[in-house]
Amino acid sequence: MNFSSQNIQVRAYLKTNSGVFRRVDEFRERVDIDLSDGWQAPSGDQYFKKQRENADNKDDNIEQFFHHLHLKIGRELREVGAFEVNGSNPSDVKTLQLCLAPGAYTTTVLEQYPEASVCGVTLPVEAGGHKIMIPYGSQDPRVAVEFMDITMLVGEFFADTFSIPQTHPDAQNFILKSPFADTAFDLVLCDGQALRVHERAGKKEDTEPLRLLTAQLVFGMARMKPGGTFVMLLHKADAYDTVLLLKKFCSFANVTLFKPSAGHRQRSTFYMIAKDVQPTSLEAQRCIAGWKEIWIQGTFGGENGTGVAPKDPDAAEVDALLNEFGPKLIEMAHEVWTIQTEALSHSKWLPQYLKASESPPESLQGSSKESSSSTRRYPNSVLGQQSPLAAAQWSSSSTRQDENQSPVQKPHGPSKDKLKQMASSWR
Repeated sequence: MNFSSQNIQVRAYLKTNSGVFRRVDEFRERVDIDLSDGWQAPSGDQYFKKQRENADNKDDNIEQFFHHLHLKIGRELREVGAFEVNGSNPSDVKTLQLCLAPGAYTTTVLEQYPEASVCGVTLPVEAGGHKIMIPYGSQDPRVAVEFMDITMLVGEFFADTFSIPQTHPDAQNFILKSPFADTAFDLVLCDGQALRVHERAGKKEDTEPLRLLTAQLVFGMARMKPGGTFVMLLHKADAYDTVLLLKKFCSFANVTLFKPSAGHRQRSTFYMIAKDVQPTSLEAQRCIAGWKEIWIQGTFGGENGTGVAPKDPDAAEVDALLNEFGPKLIEMAHEVWTIQTEALSHSKWLPQYLKASESPPESLQGSSKESSSSTRRYPNSVLGQQSPLAAAQWSSSSTRQDENQSPVQKPHGPSKDKLKQMASSWR
């Protein structure tokens, strides 16, 4: 797990105040999970290791597999209304997709808006990016693609007078152009993840994920039409950086969270769906300025001028964030944590000795409402009046238990130390 002090502080708050988070955290602790790096339990470690190998070694079969997986995810997003936009003629909807390859989300957008246009930025294959599996350019004039590393678009962060330090290891790789700068987009999709196979002279493991995140945020928000929709892949709703990002978006947009069934149930990943985004508002402009500064420091900061990670917040800052936004976070992330808990408890690769407690005792289950299936529950009366996304919001709020119940008890069975000893004996 990520044991940074701010993340520990967030987890402690959530375990105290959210029954559903207590369950998912209890499950993680039982097998020492870190879903970004794998599992300590041998079978889980092999499972996620194989997934990482497939992602890194992208032959044609694996590229096809990922494309079809993302088609399923994209159609789930479309079904809950993630691609719906306000006030635009369906034939004139303009979509910006960052980290576009393999192109499945572009396909699902065009299924909803056949006469719309999509502009995309994606990492070239020769730099470690995925292949584009859909027609574009002359083969499909609706889709325009720029092949470039979005984290190197220095012109997005500085005025024209900025001079790139020639001592920087990536001095020759920075890009001054600003693609699609004259277009206002109704829908912005950000699905980028830092790739292990993406080699670059100045790449630093501790700053690259934030550089990619902030590059997408700055690029996308600069081209966002007021009132548009912004959809972004995020990780760990219980991580401090994620909580802070969600709070910021809530200050200038209507935000919901969605966890697709395909590809994401067992992982801590989910999508932020921000509607009615106001990119020119004072709050949004403050956020954009902050994201720019994070990218600048992550690229040119530090003693060597090659990038430095942001300073960790102190405990008082984390407390202030949780006191202000914690209750809203618990409400927003309820369904995300519920789905992950149920998916983990039914994993086929999970050791049998851990499956013994997949049906938790009553003290863990909470109310009957919360212990029911996490399948999205859309009453006919709701679906008849609201969009699927509104129904999903109803589902999350209507099934949430009293979050102030007594602290959860440990399930019966082997102790954590005993489980570790058993797992170690299998290695």
